[in-house]
Amino acid sequence: MSKHRKTWSSEEKEKIVLYSIEHGVSVASREFGVSSVSIYSWKEKFDQLGKTGLPPGSMSDSERELKQLRRENEALKRIVAEKELAIQIKDSLLKKSQSLKK
Repeated sequence: MSKHRKTWSSEEKEKIVLYSIEHGVSVASREFGVSSVSIYSWKEKFDQLGKTGLPPGSMSDSERELKQLRRENEALKRIVAEKELAIQIKDSLLKKSQSLKK
């Protein structure tokens, strides 16, 4: 199965949003083969920013970078948590071994 996703130009997104306003989101979704979630998202951006809110591609560069940074942040948090747990386990084992020697 292909992992290729369709990317939409600004003009196509605008056309789909305007069509969805006129005919409804579910009809536009079936007509153009776009998920209704995408149409609602595009519609919200179009309402706020106009045509400039519909950059070509699936995500704007800033959205893509933010998503990547969030993934990296979560990975680093997991690494720190694992290291902290390992340190706590070593400390507790060290305390137990010292108490047994006494």
